[in-house]
Amino acid sequence: MAARRLLLLTGQSPFDPTSGAAQATRQMAELLAAGGWAVQALSTSGCEGDTGGQSPRALIEAQGGRCDGETRVAGRAVLRAQAHGISHNIVLTDPARRHHWEQDAGAAHAHCLSHIVGGFRPQVVLTFGDDAGDLRRRRQLRAAGARVVFVLHNLAYTGRQPADCDAFVCPSRFLAARYAQVWPAPPDVLPTPLLPSAVLADRHDPVFVTFINPEPAKGVALIARLAGRLGRERPDIPLLVVEGRARAAQLLAAGRAAGSDLARWPNLMFSPPLPRVADLWARTRVLLMPSVVEEAAGRAALEAMANGAVALVSDRGALPDTVGDSRCVLPADAPDAWFDALLPLCDDEALYARRSDAARRHAAAHLPRALAPRYEEWFGRLLSRPAPQ
Repeated sequence: MAARRLLLLTGQSPFDPTSGAAQATRQMAELLAAGGWAVQALSTSGCEGDTGGQSPRALIEAQGGRCDGETRVAGRAVLRAQAHGISHNIVLTDPARRHHWEQDAGAAHAHCLSHIVGGFRPQVVLTFGDDAGDLRRRRQLRAAGARVVFVLHNLAYTGRQPADCDAFVCPSRFLAARYAQVWPAPPDVLPTPLLPSAVLADRHDPVFVTFINPEPAKGVALIARLAGRLGRERPDIPLLVVEGRARAAQLLAAGRAAGSDLARWPNLMFSPPLPRVADLWARTRVLLMPSVVEEAAGRAALEAMANGAVALVSDRGALPDTVGDSRCVLPADAPDAWFDALLPLCDDEALYARRSDAARRHAAAHLPRALAPRYEEWFGRLLSRPAPQ
């Protein structure tokens, strides 16, 4: 039987280390590729946050891919790459103009898409985004007979349902329930897969208390207060802050707003985003996620837990369901509660070992051997529907 054909279509790099949506959608496609699907991808090289000067090639190779060279299409360079069963076509764009890629490189992207539609003839398209260009591409693909699957990663579409889609999926029951309140029908839940090649470290050396992306929505104000208290009372506990869309300066500014000069504490360290997240989880002991917004899924928590780290999360959105342990769920506005919950995980090795084992068991439900049958069944049902007319 001929392999089923899927196109992963995004307006940003699927290897963007600062975008959970890009990483999650790519790994959904990789899970299908591992199950025998023929998968191609079309994207740009744009990233949401600062990647520390890493080139598109470096990001691909750091995440287990292989670059096969560049071609010129409509005056733009297009990078060809292979990664985990997917053939990638990446239109290279100016990082400083990531919001203007349609203007700069839209012709090259459109040429590549037409070539894929005519040659590869995708049966299913996995995508997200709802700009005018996204809508135009969905219409083109549906007119060619492809079924368009829109992946929801946030609550940005509660006011309107994207048009020209055949199905909607989301990673959590929380997100599905919120959309069910405002849409005619809820999206289907397909939990985010955790592919070992991307997220599992070879060994776990639990050292750091880790916080990712120091922006207000992620709880930087609470972390600033917690960092100050750790510096004063427990300078032996290393706190690693990983930059993303937000930089280290935002945490230092939040510290000053709270009356604390965080730069004075040697146990506070910063890192640029790592292209291979497994390298981060390899040395994470506890992950802090004090989000003040309703998180759609909390993928970072699952990745950390799969490696044996304990994730402490706020009580917002899907996070409590994601970690599955009420001991790990804390109020988003109570830094003292976070301090009190953190210390035993740093001081009591027997307690930490038990909580670490529990975290691994919970996250295992997102590994391929657990999720592959669910994906196979869902996408099989999608293909059994009549193709768009």
